[in-house]
Amino acid sequence: MALKLDINVESLTKITKLPLSRRLMILAAVSAAIIALMSWFLLAPKYQEIKKLGSQLKELNGKLNENRVIAADIPKYLKEKEGLEGKLKNAVAQLPNEKEIPDLIDGISAAGQKAGLKIVLFQPGKENKKGFYAEVPVSMSVEGRYESLVDFSVKVGRLPRIVNIGSLDVVSTGHKNRIPVLKANFVATTFRFIPSSDTAPQPKGEGAQPKK
Repeated sequence: MALKLDINVESLTKITKLPLSRRLMILAAVSAAIIALMSWFLLAPKYQEIKKLGSQLKELNGKLNENRVIAADIPKYLKEKEGLEGKLKNAVAQLPNEKEIPDLIDGISAAGQKAGLKIVLFQPGKENKKGFYAEVPVSMSVEGRYESLVDFSVKVGRLPRIVNIGSLDVVSTGHKNRIPVLKANFVATTFRFIPSSDTAPQPKGEGAQPKK
């Protein structure tokens, strides 16, 4: 922006006739005005730019601090992830595979016999798939003393694989040698691990031919 100065020669003549102190004051005032105008036209835009850059810097520092907090928590999250993976691995290790199921079912039966129970019914049921594992139920009906039922529960709990006792129904059937005899109906459920290959979709029929 051009600055136009209209200076009258007569005015300059009058100024030159003023005392030195007055001329110095006028010169100082003119210099101050010139400096003020230069500051306004030259420095004001820079000030606005500096203010904008300062706001951007503040925003970037905020994001940087947030990222530093996240980065500091990464080792913690990795440790938690490893812990969860270890727990999952241990849980899966307690699920027998298909080949171990018959031995496990025999173990449940043997636990009842060792506890002194009379096994009236021992009927393995159809397994129910639940994603990466399958429930394998065994319907059981046993007779014996209360202490034998407790001992059976303890022995089942000590089996190397997971076995849950559910749908328990206990009734008294009388006495034997003055000792109450109980009959218990329940479902002993164990769980089988299903490998990923077992969960893949199978063709609907053997020898099925692709459509032409």
